[in-house]
Amino acid sequence: MTVRISKPEFNLREKLSELDYDRVPYEKMPPGTIIQVVDHKANNSPTTNSGTYSDIAGTSFDIFPKFISSKIFVSWDFGTEQNGALSGIAFQVYRKIDDGTGTLLKTQDQFSYSTQSSWANGAGGVNITYIDTPNSIGKLTYYLRWHVEQSGTLYINYNDGSTKDGIAAQAMEIRQ
Repeated sequence: MTVRISKPEFNLREKLSELDYDRVPYEKMPPGTIIQVVDHKANNSPTTNSGTYSDIAGTSFDIFPKFISSKIFVSWDFGTEQNGALSGIAFQVYRKIDDGTGTLLKTQDQFSYSTQSSWANGAGGVNITYIDTPNSIGKLTYYLRWHVEQSGTLYINYNDGSTKDGIAAQAMEIRQ
């Protein structure tokens, strides 16, 4: 006795076109892959002459990680200028998870130089980076705080705030 089994026709090309391969699933990405990039720009001109730390307007931005084990690389770039005596400038990197309390991640004593006392002096370009391991898939908010030593005033994007994106910040989620 012969048994015959029949299957419906299978069209491989049709089945492949039904698959969604416009993007590779995040779960298939190997460790070290950049999963997402958040780009932030601000055109304000914050100033400080405070000897205590305060938030820097225009430096705050959010990222929503896809994986709890991801690392987040954050960076800020901007130009500065001073008026009056400054002998040191310090910056701090902070993170909030789901709008909670800010957590200090890094203090960077960016500059320590001879006291200047007039305009057109300044720290020049500032670049601040940090690699975070937040262990969260909640909303992450990163921002900077600053303070100066002595009584001068430090400016970011002085006289360029309304015309240029002088504060540039990025966050990259890196799969682990």
